[in-house]
Amino acid sequence: MVNFHVLFSGEIAPGASRDQVMLGMQRTLGIDQRKASQLFSGRTVVLESQLGAAEAQSLVAILTAIGAVCWFKDYTPVASGNPARFKLNGGGIDRTLRNLTAAHLECPCCGHMQLIAEFCQRCGTDIEAAQKRMRKEDAIIEKKLKALRTSKGGDAAMISTEEKAEEKAAKTGRTNKMVAWFRKVQ
Repeated sequence: MVNFHVLFSGEIAPGASRDQVMLGMQRTLGIDQRKASQLFSGRTVVLESQLGAAEAQSLVAILTAIGAVCWFKDYTPVASGNPARFKLNGGGIDRTLRNLTAAHLECPCCGHMQLIAEFCQRCGTDIEAAQKRMRKEDAIIEKKLKALRTSKGGDAAMISTEEKAEEKAAKTGRTNKMVAWFRKVQ
């Protein structure tokens, strides 16, 4: 099972230029200048994951030649029966347990975990637009739930609210599911 991660915390080798290292990382990792500058924030980030040992060593060697101080770690569970334990590879001090931060985000459409980016690597969704759409849907759901909670005018008020909910649900299936769930709960 290949489960090696290449990690970087923004450190550069003595005598290396930050701009040169950033430019080399842009070329090697195929990222733009904005993303490369985010790598130098001081937080530990995962540059590549799900690599084999040889691939991880190769990437670390390339990045070290550029001037970036990075390392790799094996996240394969140890065969001792305790799946929570992990073994350390790559030598050096294990700094990841202390300062590894959540520099990942989850795609709202397919659930793919990746480094912070504008588009999902798996499905190509514009993440910001999808999050905005989900916030709008959440606001609509909350408004409908509030209307359902406060509607005490009898069946006529409930029918009109239901008709409006069904009309809107034709546009968003998520709204329909939430309204149906709320009705079951009441």
